[in-house]
Amino acid sequence: MDMQPLHASFDDQDQAEEAIRKLASLRGNRFRMERAVHGDDFGSGAAVAPAAGTMNELAGELLAGSSIEAGAELGHEPPAALFSLSLDIPAEAAKQARKVIEQAGGRVH
Repeated sequence: MDMQPLHASFDDQDQAEEAIRKLASLRGNRFRMERAVHGDDFGSGAAVAPAAGTMNELAGELLAGSSIEAGAELGHEPPAALFSLSLDIPAEAAKQARKVIEQAGGRVH
């Protein structure tokens, strides 16, 4: 069976989980869901656990939050927390899988 990779993003975890349940019935596999977080780079990366122990890291986390708040006061809202989903789907079900993702509130990339 020829498998095709798919990548999508969702605004919340419930949407992503709903899509996973439906995509599993289409014989999707290798599901991987990750939550994007806001940090020093203002949300452009995926969640990474910081190394414990240094004051610089703690200060960076604290300052990142205040920078986001300041941006919100200036009318620049940070993007919503996103959940990214990647999976493999049989090629013959790819079109239907895209529709499932969109119906669940996701965006295919």
